[in-house]
Amino acid sequence: MRPADAGRPTLLLLHGRGGTEHDLLAVADAVAPGWGVIAPRGPEIEGGGYAWFRHHAIGVPVTESLDVRLEETAEVVTGLAQEAGVTRPTVVMGFSNGGMMAGSLGAARPDLIGGVVLLCSTYPLPDHVYAMGGLNGTPVLALAGGADPFHPPAVHEAGMAAYRHANAAVCEHTDNSGAHGVTPEHARILKKWLEDWESGDLTD
Repeated sequence: MRPADAGRPTLLLLHGRGGTEHDLLAVADAVAPGWGVIAPRGPEIEGGGYAWFRHHAIGVPVTESLDVRLEETAEVVTGLAQEAGVTRPTVVMGFSNGGMMAGSLGAARPDLIGGVVLLCSTYPLPDHVYAMGGLNGTPVLALAGGADPFHPPAVHEAGMAAYRHANAAVCEHTDNSGAHGVTPEHARILKKWLEDWESGDLTD
């Protein structure tokens, strides 16, 4: 956890499946200088690292696991935010499996989450998650790679349609040369989006 500079927002980082809480720190340093950082570790042991919930396949959660872990993660994040002195909704940025939890947090806890960044993770969520209503009007940035074998363009498009159906204010960009990772092109777009979110100038 890193405190924000005076008056600056805080970025909540959710790593991908098989990763750790350290994985997105370099991205945060590059795109959000001066922001605070909260980076918890997923609760499920997975592939030498951790994940946020169990899954049937990539992008297909075990619903019961997602529901339980969503509630637990919201409690953990609430505690960490209070410890860090965060008093306003923050931006959550998730990669892959962490992006699904990021979107779920946005749907469930708009009091905590004021913006969502989906890095290679615009997988459609279960309908009951969107029905929680928190994504209504929430800015969402969805970044994808055109050559991503784990998050192919058809999945990205289906996810964008689902988020838009939930009335999220979705901006999206696909780096056609990108695979399952954050590219320099993604980082440039993400940095500008975060600046606009902070200034209140963000538009769809």
